Amino acid sequence: MSRRLCAGLALLIFVAGCDGRQASLARVQPAHNVGLQLEHNQQQACVADYHASVDYFPEHVRFNWSDQLSVEYGLNFKRLRFHSSVNAGEPLEILLVQCGTPTPAHSPSTLVVQVPIQRLATGNSAMLGAADELGIVDRLVGIENIRAPTVESVRKRIASGHIQELWGNAHSNIEPIMAAQPDVYLSFFSAYPQYNIHPQLQLVGVKALPQADHLESHPLGRAEWLKFLALLVNHEAKANRQFASIERDYLNRAALTKDVQLRPLVMVGFPSGRSSFEVFGGLNQRARLIADAGGHFVLDQSREHGSLVQVSFEHIYEKGAAAPFWLGAKPGYASLQQMLATSPQSAWFRAAREGRVYAFDQGYTGAWASPYQDQSMTRPHLLLAELIQILHPQLSTSPLPTNVFVRKLP
Repeated sequence: MSRRLCAGLALLIFVAGCDGRQASLARVQPAHNVGLQLEHNQQQACVADYHASVDYFPEHVRFNWSDQLSVEYGLNFKRLRFHSSVNAGEPLEILLVQCGTPTPAHSPSTLVVQVPIQRLATGNSAMLGAADELGIVDRLVGIENIRAPTVESVRKRIASGHIQELWGNAHSNIEPIMAAQPDVYLSFFSAYPQYNIHPQLQLVGVKALPQADHLESHPLGRAEWLKFLALLVNHEAKANRQFASIERDYLNRAALTKDVQLRPLVMVGFPSGRSSFEVFGGLNQRARLIADAGGHFVLDQSREHGSLVQVSFEHIYEKGAAAPFWLGAKPGYASLQQMLATSPQSAWFRAAREGRVYAFDQGYTGAWASPYQDQSMTRPHLLLAELIQILHPQLSTSPLPTNVFVRKLP
């Protein structure tokens, strides 16, 4: 065990005792008699009167769009499975057990979490908007950067002093996470295994769950990570209602472009060095978003799920030089002129010459912070409406708000 992990383990024992997460759960959750027939999942209390025949989860969710998540229900547990779309060797089984009831038999590799959790920390800002929609921001105890959120309820909780800063820019530091004593820590899942922190956190007793919404192949699959969060707090019924509305709006708007014949080429990404570009793969959910908006993604032949894929400048120029639209330019530029001054070779692309360059940074507050980062996961219908308005304005009849996530560089 490394010196860092040893130090972290000592800190865990100091701040939480030998079983810090279970002790914390017992302190904050009372145990109630719930009877022999439940109408709703228990969202606050543990069970004081366990009966083996009682169904403690009458409300379920199901993953219909996600490539990476599945769930099975028992009477007092949920078996959640995560299988990364980018690392075939990263399956994970998570056993979510209603607190106050016995833990069923499981394999040694299974991660056991008592639900509903009361203390949540996250290294991925994408979950902040979902936490707000589920009404559980009061359970947030740690995020990676307290200056970045744009979700108002999260900002208020930060101002009240109830959220610790974990830093690490998604790949957060072990010791601050342990000191926050979360029941669960949501760890940003990288396509590059050496950068993932959840295995190290699990070694020192933190219930670290990988979060890989950004690697889904469909925007609705990404939005279903709202259900993933709901499973941790027994809010299945609320998540189902919320997702049904998202799904309906998204599919209705995607239908507008289904028969569009003229699909303009769409260039994406931004320079990440003198000779490379950072883009996303052709199997990534953002590529599907472009297709559903009636566009033709210039790298649609790429068979990668990744949200951060490096390609050579020559390759992206060959594919995207003639594209009339450029989406996902680097956030933070005040103007197209400023972008071109920083990256002169970008002027070689048609979309830049003709002034059709867009960034997903509306409401940008600096350091990559914008509503897109912490609110877009569960609002793909809004993103789709904005892209349709850009690519096919004649089809844009939606009353949905625009200019929520996407900004045209002036």
